[in-house]
Amino acid sequence: MYKHKFSISLMAITLSVATVLGGCDKKEPVATPGPEVAPAPQAVAPAEPVPVAPEAAAPAAGGAAAVTAGDAETMMKSSDCFACHTVDTKLVGPAYAWIAYRFKDDQAAPTKLAAAIKNGSSGQWTAYTGGVAMPAHPQLSDDQLQAMTKWVLEQKPVEPPKK
Repeated sequence: MYKHKFSISLMAITLSVATVLGGCDKKEPVATPGPEVAPAPQAVAPAEPVPVAPEAAAPAAGGAAAVTAGDAETMMKSSDCFACHTVDTKLVGPAYAWIAYRFKDDQAAPTKLAAAIKNGSSGQWTAYTGGVAMPAHPQLSDDQLQAMTKWVLEQKPVEPPKK
């Protein structure tokens, strides 16, 4: 049954292309296909992470980033952050709440975390991840990294379980 539908669809496409490419100057009638048939099913590729748009983190006129916490979370979800991290439990990488706890008193935390995200990181959470490294994300802008690290550090700090 599908072979028949595919043949009719293929014939219609072939006739259309032939008309456009070679038959425009001829006055011969073009055969029309039978009843309209739904196209053959096509394979769907798995969804890729959506690239984060640089304009999403554009600075405001006053120089401060005009990115809200919701915007930062949206950027992180449209990137691949939530494929390995969750807010309060370990997935592949540590929970964001654990990261907030580890860096709660560290003034250099935003810079350290931004570098770890941009360049990748390994060995910081081995006791929890078994040594799985975090891949680099060089496509993220400095403004995006700043907004994302700020969002992570604003999570309610939760001490990781003892290992």
